[in-house]
Amino acid sequence: MNPRTSAASPPTKENLMRTYLRLLLPLATFAGLLTACGSSAGLPSVTPSVAISSPSSNSTVNLSAGKEIAIGFNTNYTIKAPGTCAGADTCGHVYVLVDNSSCNAPSLPYNTLSASSPTSANLGLCAMATGMHTIILELHHDDGTVVNTLLGTPVKTQVTITAQ
Repeated sequence: MNPRTSAASPPTKENLMRTYLRLLLPLATFAGLLTACGSSAGLPSVTPSVAISSPSSNSTVNLSAGKEIAIGFNTNYTIKAPGTCAGADTCGHVYVLVDNSSCNAPSLPYNTLSASSPTSANLGLCAMATGMHTIILELHHDDGTVVNTLLGTPVKTQVTITAQ
């Protein structure tokens, strides 16, 4: 092609192949990711979630005689007792944490472990059962490892309550 002219030369077979490869490679990668969805090797089959339905944040809650409060929650995971999911990838249990780890059961990484909703938080394990507390629900796999988002952060939800 003469640099002084504006007419382009016809595309060569080599240039067309390069163009196709540049377009097809990202599409093939995307298709591979979509194919992997739902398998243990790819993206999860569902985006894991957990949400507290009761009590609502900033509410006042009456303690039971055992210094417990009821916590209702929803999740798109199958919730079962640890070790009973038989390898299902969207099955696990929920750790109930109160004031992060300040009110954990002795020698355990949680306040209570839940395999169903509603569950409870034992505020009797706190230095002071009455007053303001942050209740956190954290989703865990069947083996006890934390379920993470695609960004690598734990799947959890929280509310702040005042216990009386």
